[in-house]
Amino acid sequence: MRQLITKPFPYFVGIYSLEELVTKDSRVCVINILGNESRKVTPVSHEYSGGNIVAGVQYGRRGVLETRLGEIPVYPSVRDVMEHGHEFDMGVIYLPPTAVSQAAWELVRYNKNLKRIVIITEKVPTRDSRNIRFICQEAGVDVIGANCLGVANAWDHVRVGGALGGDHPEETIRKGSVAIHSNSGNFTTTIAEYLRTSGFGISTAVSSGKDVYIHFALAEFLYAAQNDPRTKAVALYVEPGGYYEKQALDWIKERKFGFNKPIVVCVTGRWKKDLNRSCGHAGAMAGSGDGAEEKEQWFDDYFETGAFDPDNPVVTKKGVRVASIHHFPSAMQAIYKKIDESPDFKSSGDLSLKLWISDNILSLPKSLDLPVTEAIHPYNEQIKEINKLIGANYMRQNMRNKSGASRMNPHTHVAELHGSSVLELSKATVEENLYFALARVMPGKQDIAKINVLLNLFLKWEDADETGLARAKANQCTPNASIASQIAALGDHPLIRQSREYSKVIIDGLREYGIYDSSTPIPKSLESYMIKQICSESPEPPDALSEILLNELAKSSRPRVPFHLCRHILSLEAVKKKGVRNLNAFLIAAIGVDIFWNPMLAKHITRQTVEDAIAHIFIFSRIAVSAVLNPGKNSYWQKLKNNDLHGLTGSFTSNLFKMLFNRKPTDVEIEELKYLLGLTITNGPGTISAKGAKESVSARNHIPTAYVGFLCNTGFAHGGNGFEAVAFLMENFKDSRLSDPGTPNAAIDLESLAKQAAKTYGTYKQNAKETGELNYKRIPCINHPVFKGNDINIDPREDFVRKEMESKNIYNVFLDFYHHLVKELFNEGVTQNVFCVNVDAVLAVITLKLIWKDLQNNAISFKDAQDLVFILFLLGRAIGVAAEIDDHKSRGQDMDCRTPQSEIEYVL
Repeated sequence: MRQLITKPFPYFVGIYSLEELVTKDSRVCVINILGNESRKVTPVSHEYSGGNIVAGVQYGRRGVLETRLGEIPVYPSVRDVMEHGHEFDMGVIYLPPTAVSQAAWELVRYNKNLKRIVIITEKVPTRDSRNIRFICQEAGVDVIGANCLGVANAWDHVRVGGALGGDHPEETIRKGSVAIHSNSGNFTTTIAEYLRTSGFGISTAVSSGKDVYIHFALAEFLYAAQNDPRTKAVALYVEPGGYYEKQALDWIKERKFGFNKPIVVCVTGRWKKDLNRSCGHAGAMAGSGDGAEEKEQWFDDYFETGAFDPDNPVVTKKGVRVASIHHFPSAMQAIYKKIDESPDFKSSGDLSLKLWISDNILSLPKSLDLPVTEAIHPYNEQIKEINKLIGANYMRQNMRNKSGASRMNPHTHVAELHGSSVLELSKATVEENLYFALARVMPGKQDIAKINVLLNLFLKWEDADETGLARAKANQCTPNASIASQIAALGDHPLIRQSREYSKVIIDGLREYGIYDSSTPIPKSLESYMIKQICSESPEPPDALSEILLNELAKSSRPRVPFHLCRHILSLEAVKKKGVRNLNAFLIAAIGVDIFWNPMLAKHITRQTVEDAIAHIFIFSRIAVSAVLNPGKNSYWQKLKNNDLHGLTGSFTSNLFKMLFNRKPTDVEIEELKYLLGLTITNGPGTISAKGAKESVSARNHIPTAYVGFLCNTGFAHGGNGFEAVAFLMENFKDSRLSDPGTPNAAIDLESLAKQAAKTYGTYKQNAKETGELNYKRIPCINHPVFKGNDINIDPREDFVRKEMESKNIYNVFLDFYHHLVKELFNEGVTQNVFCVNVDAVLAVITLKLIWKDLQNNAISFKDAQDLVFILFLLGRAIGVAAEIDDHKSRGQDMDCRTPQSEIEYVL
């Protein structure tokens, strides 16, 4: 068959006017009609169009597709459709890219009355598109697509192909005078909806697609729009790639066909100019003068004006280019005014920003604080359900060698927790860092006060098992072992269990009833729910602890939502009459949910974290109780035990110091304690202390048991080795008559002391090598496997703290000695360069400074000093471990810390 030519085109175009592109008389056959997309879209199109689909093809199958207008018969091939007497003039193809060409050939081959083919498929191979073009040109068949959503004729109430207008096309595809041609299927519908709000309906909408071949391109569309008496103006959406638009505009200028109707066009995709591969629509690539900016210029030259400005709406009778699709309505209004035409119907709705969702967290300026409006159905119901999903949601995965809490920064080689380096965290108090470990953000002032209340009260929640601790000490248990024995016994402690249950109740109540603002009245239904969940016929009576907790609940003048709810519930007569099953646990849960509420709303943390928060705070406080050295001789601890609950106030960091060192701290000593605990918070997820906790979580243990996993994975090689540095320093300063390590002493010649230590060690090292001793002792707290190799080496962590201390006029003679020592070791030829003083030295020298006077006065023994160094490490690391436990509970899987069999080796 010879190729057909249709004037004015040098190729076949079977459409003279848009009104004949698809009509109420069109009959359709859909290929792959039972595919995932087609089986949803086809019934809507069929019903909207009055039943225009006569049959479908599902290769290799027979059947039917149910619709509200009856069944559509389905056959295994186009030949079968024809043999069963079904006549159609349009074919729609929903097939994978490589199958499209064969389906187009089959439609042409077996249906001599075929007029058009609509190809929905994206990324049809270029070679196949060329073949389709050839076949259909020879047969006199028009093709729309590929990668399109079909066509719609609003005047005939018909759509063919994809989902133009969505599931309710009658709402958007309104009869009118604007013809739409769009590279984007979704924007075809969006532009129609936008125009509808300003009173403009459509005549015909064409989703042209944006594959490399656009078979029904702009030139053919404009020609048909000119010949359509229904169409007064044209709306175009154009993407980069291809010269279809330039060809159309050039042909109009050259008078190959007449066109005098105005155009409003939006050209998008400037950001794609530097891409070297397709992104989104397969043909939306540029690089040879067919990018977005070039296309903008083509239209501006044609219109003889620049981009449309809504504040200064200048247009010409040829039209105008808009910079954004939401300018379509105002630009079209200006165009119609220019050509003395009126909109098609009265405008309805507007395009002003209507918020459906608000985070209820950020305080915005009045100009940005827009009211939240209820979304249209079904989105309003979906949003309501989404709002109930509170907190972050992480993908579950194998976390054996992973962590979402800590890492070693690959550039600075400084450990980080939640993105903050331990250097910065060493400036914070214990309570601030514990909150941060769980919340992933630092606390506000109110939160610090509340977490201090809990930490302090938990110190006296119940008596420590002093007999068990004494037995552990008598058996020479290491501090981690004796503390672990106490924490292991907590199990699923009643306080942990009950506070977790009440936390769930509070969150469920707020979530289910949508209370996100403390000014919102509490509905009766929520009151009934809370009463049912917390009240009991046999409640525990209030006590002294209840008084303190109730006072804390009443303090906030501007309470957050959890306090707002709990205050209200406790004020109800029904609650006062019945009583709360466990008032203390409920109040503690209220405080816990309150202080972690905002991080949960902001999706920094999961809901599980909030429910477990009290467990972590309680356990940390109990670790502190179990860490007290010689409790019978600790006057502060005895006073703490014998005082009433009201005596436990103030900073937990200060109280912790008193418990550990049996005296009140100075401001300098508080800073030093912060450095001690902050620097040890984490050393990354690969440390054995972190792995011990993570492995316990993966075995689905209770949270206290996970802490035991951490405690059991510390020891003399990890955590308890700081005493070696203390012993080394005490040996070197035993004859110095040092009274105050915090005051520079001119009588002590540190350089000479360091030189003597270097010589002594040099002699020892030489003798050890000569006698073949391989594992000779090394000086503790100098050198580092990472910070080495330079003439002078520096551990940035130690350097940071040293400078911090200098800025606050905090002096430490032992740290000063270490810096002299590394120089003298080099001067004596013991080392090949100046070693760094590593961060462990900071921990050792600060600890020794804090206990120096007690050691000199024999108030504590050397063994106690060793244990205290170990305990300080445990307390700091317990904070980081809280983050690891919570992270693994939020992200990990059961048993994910097992080593795969493929990685196991049997050693002979």
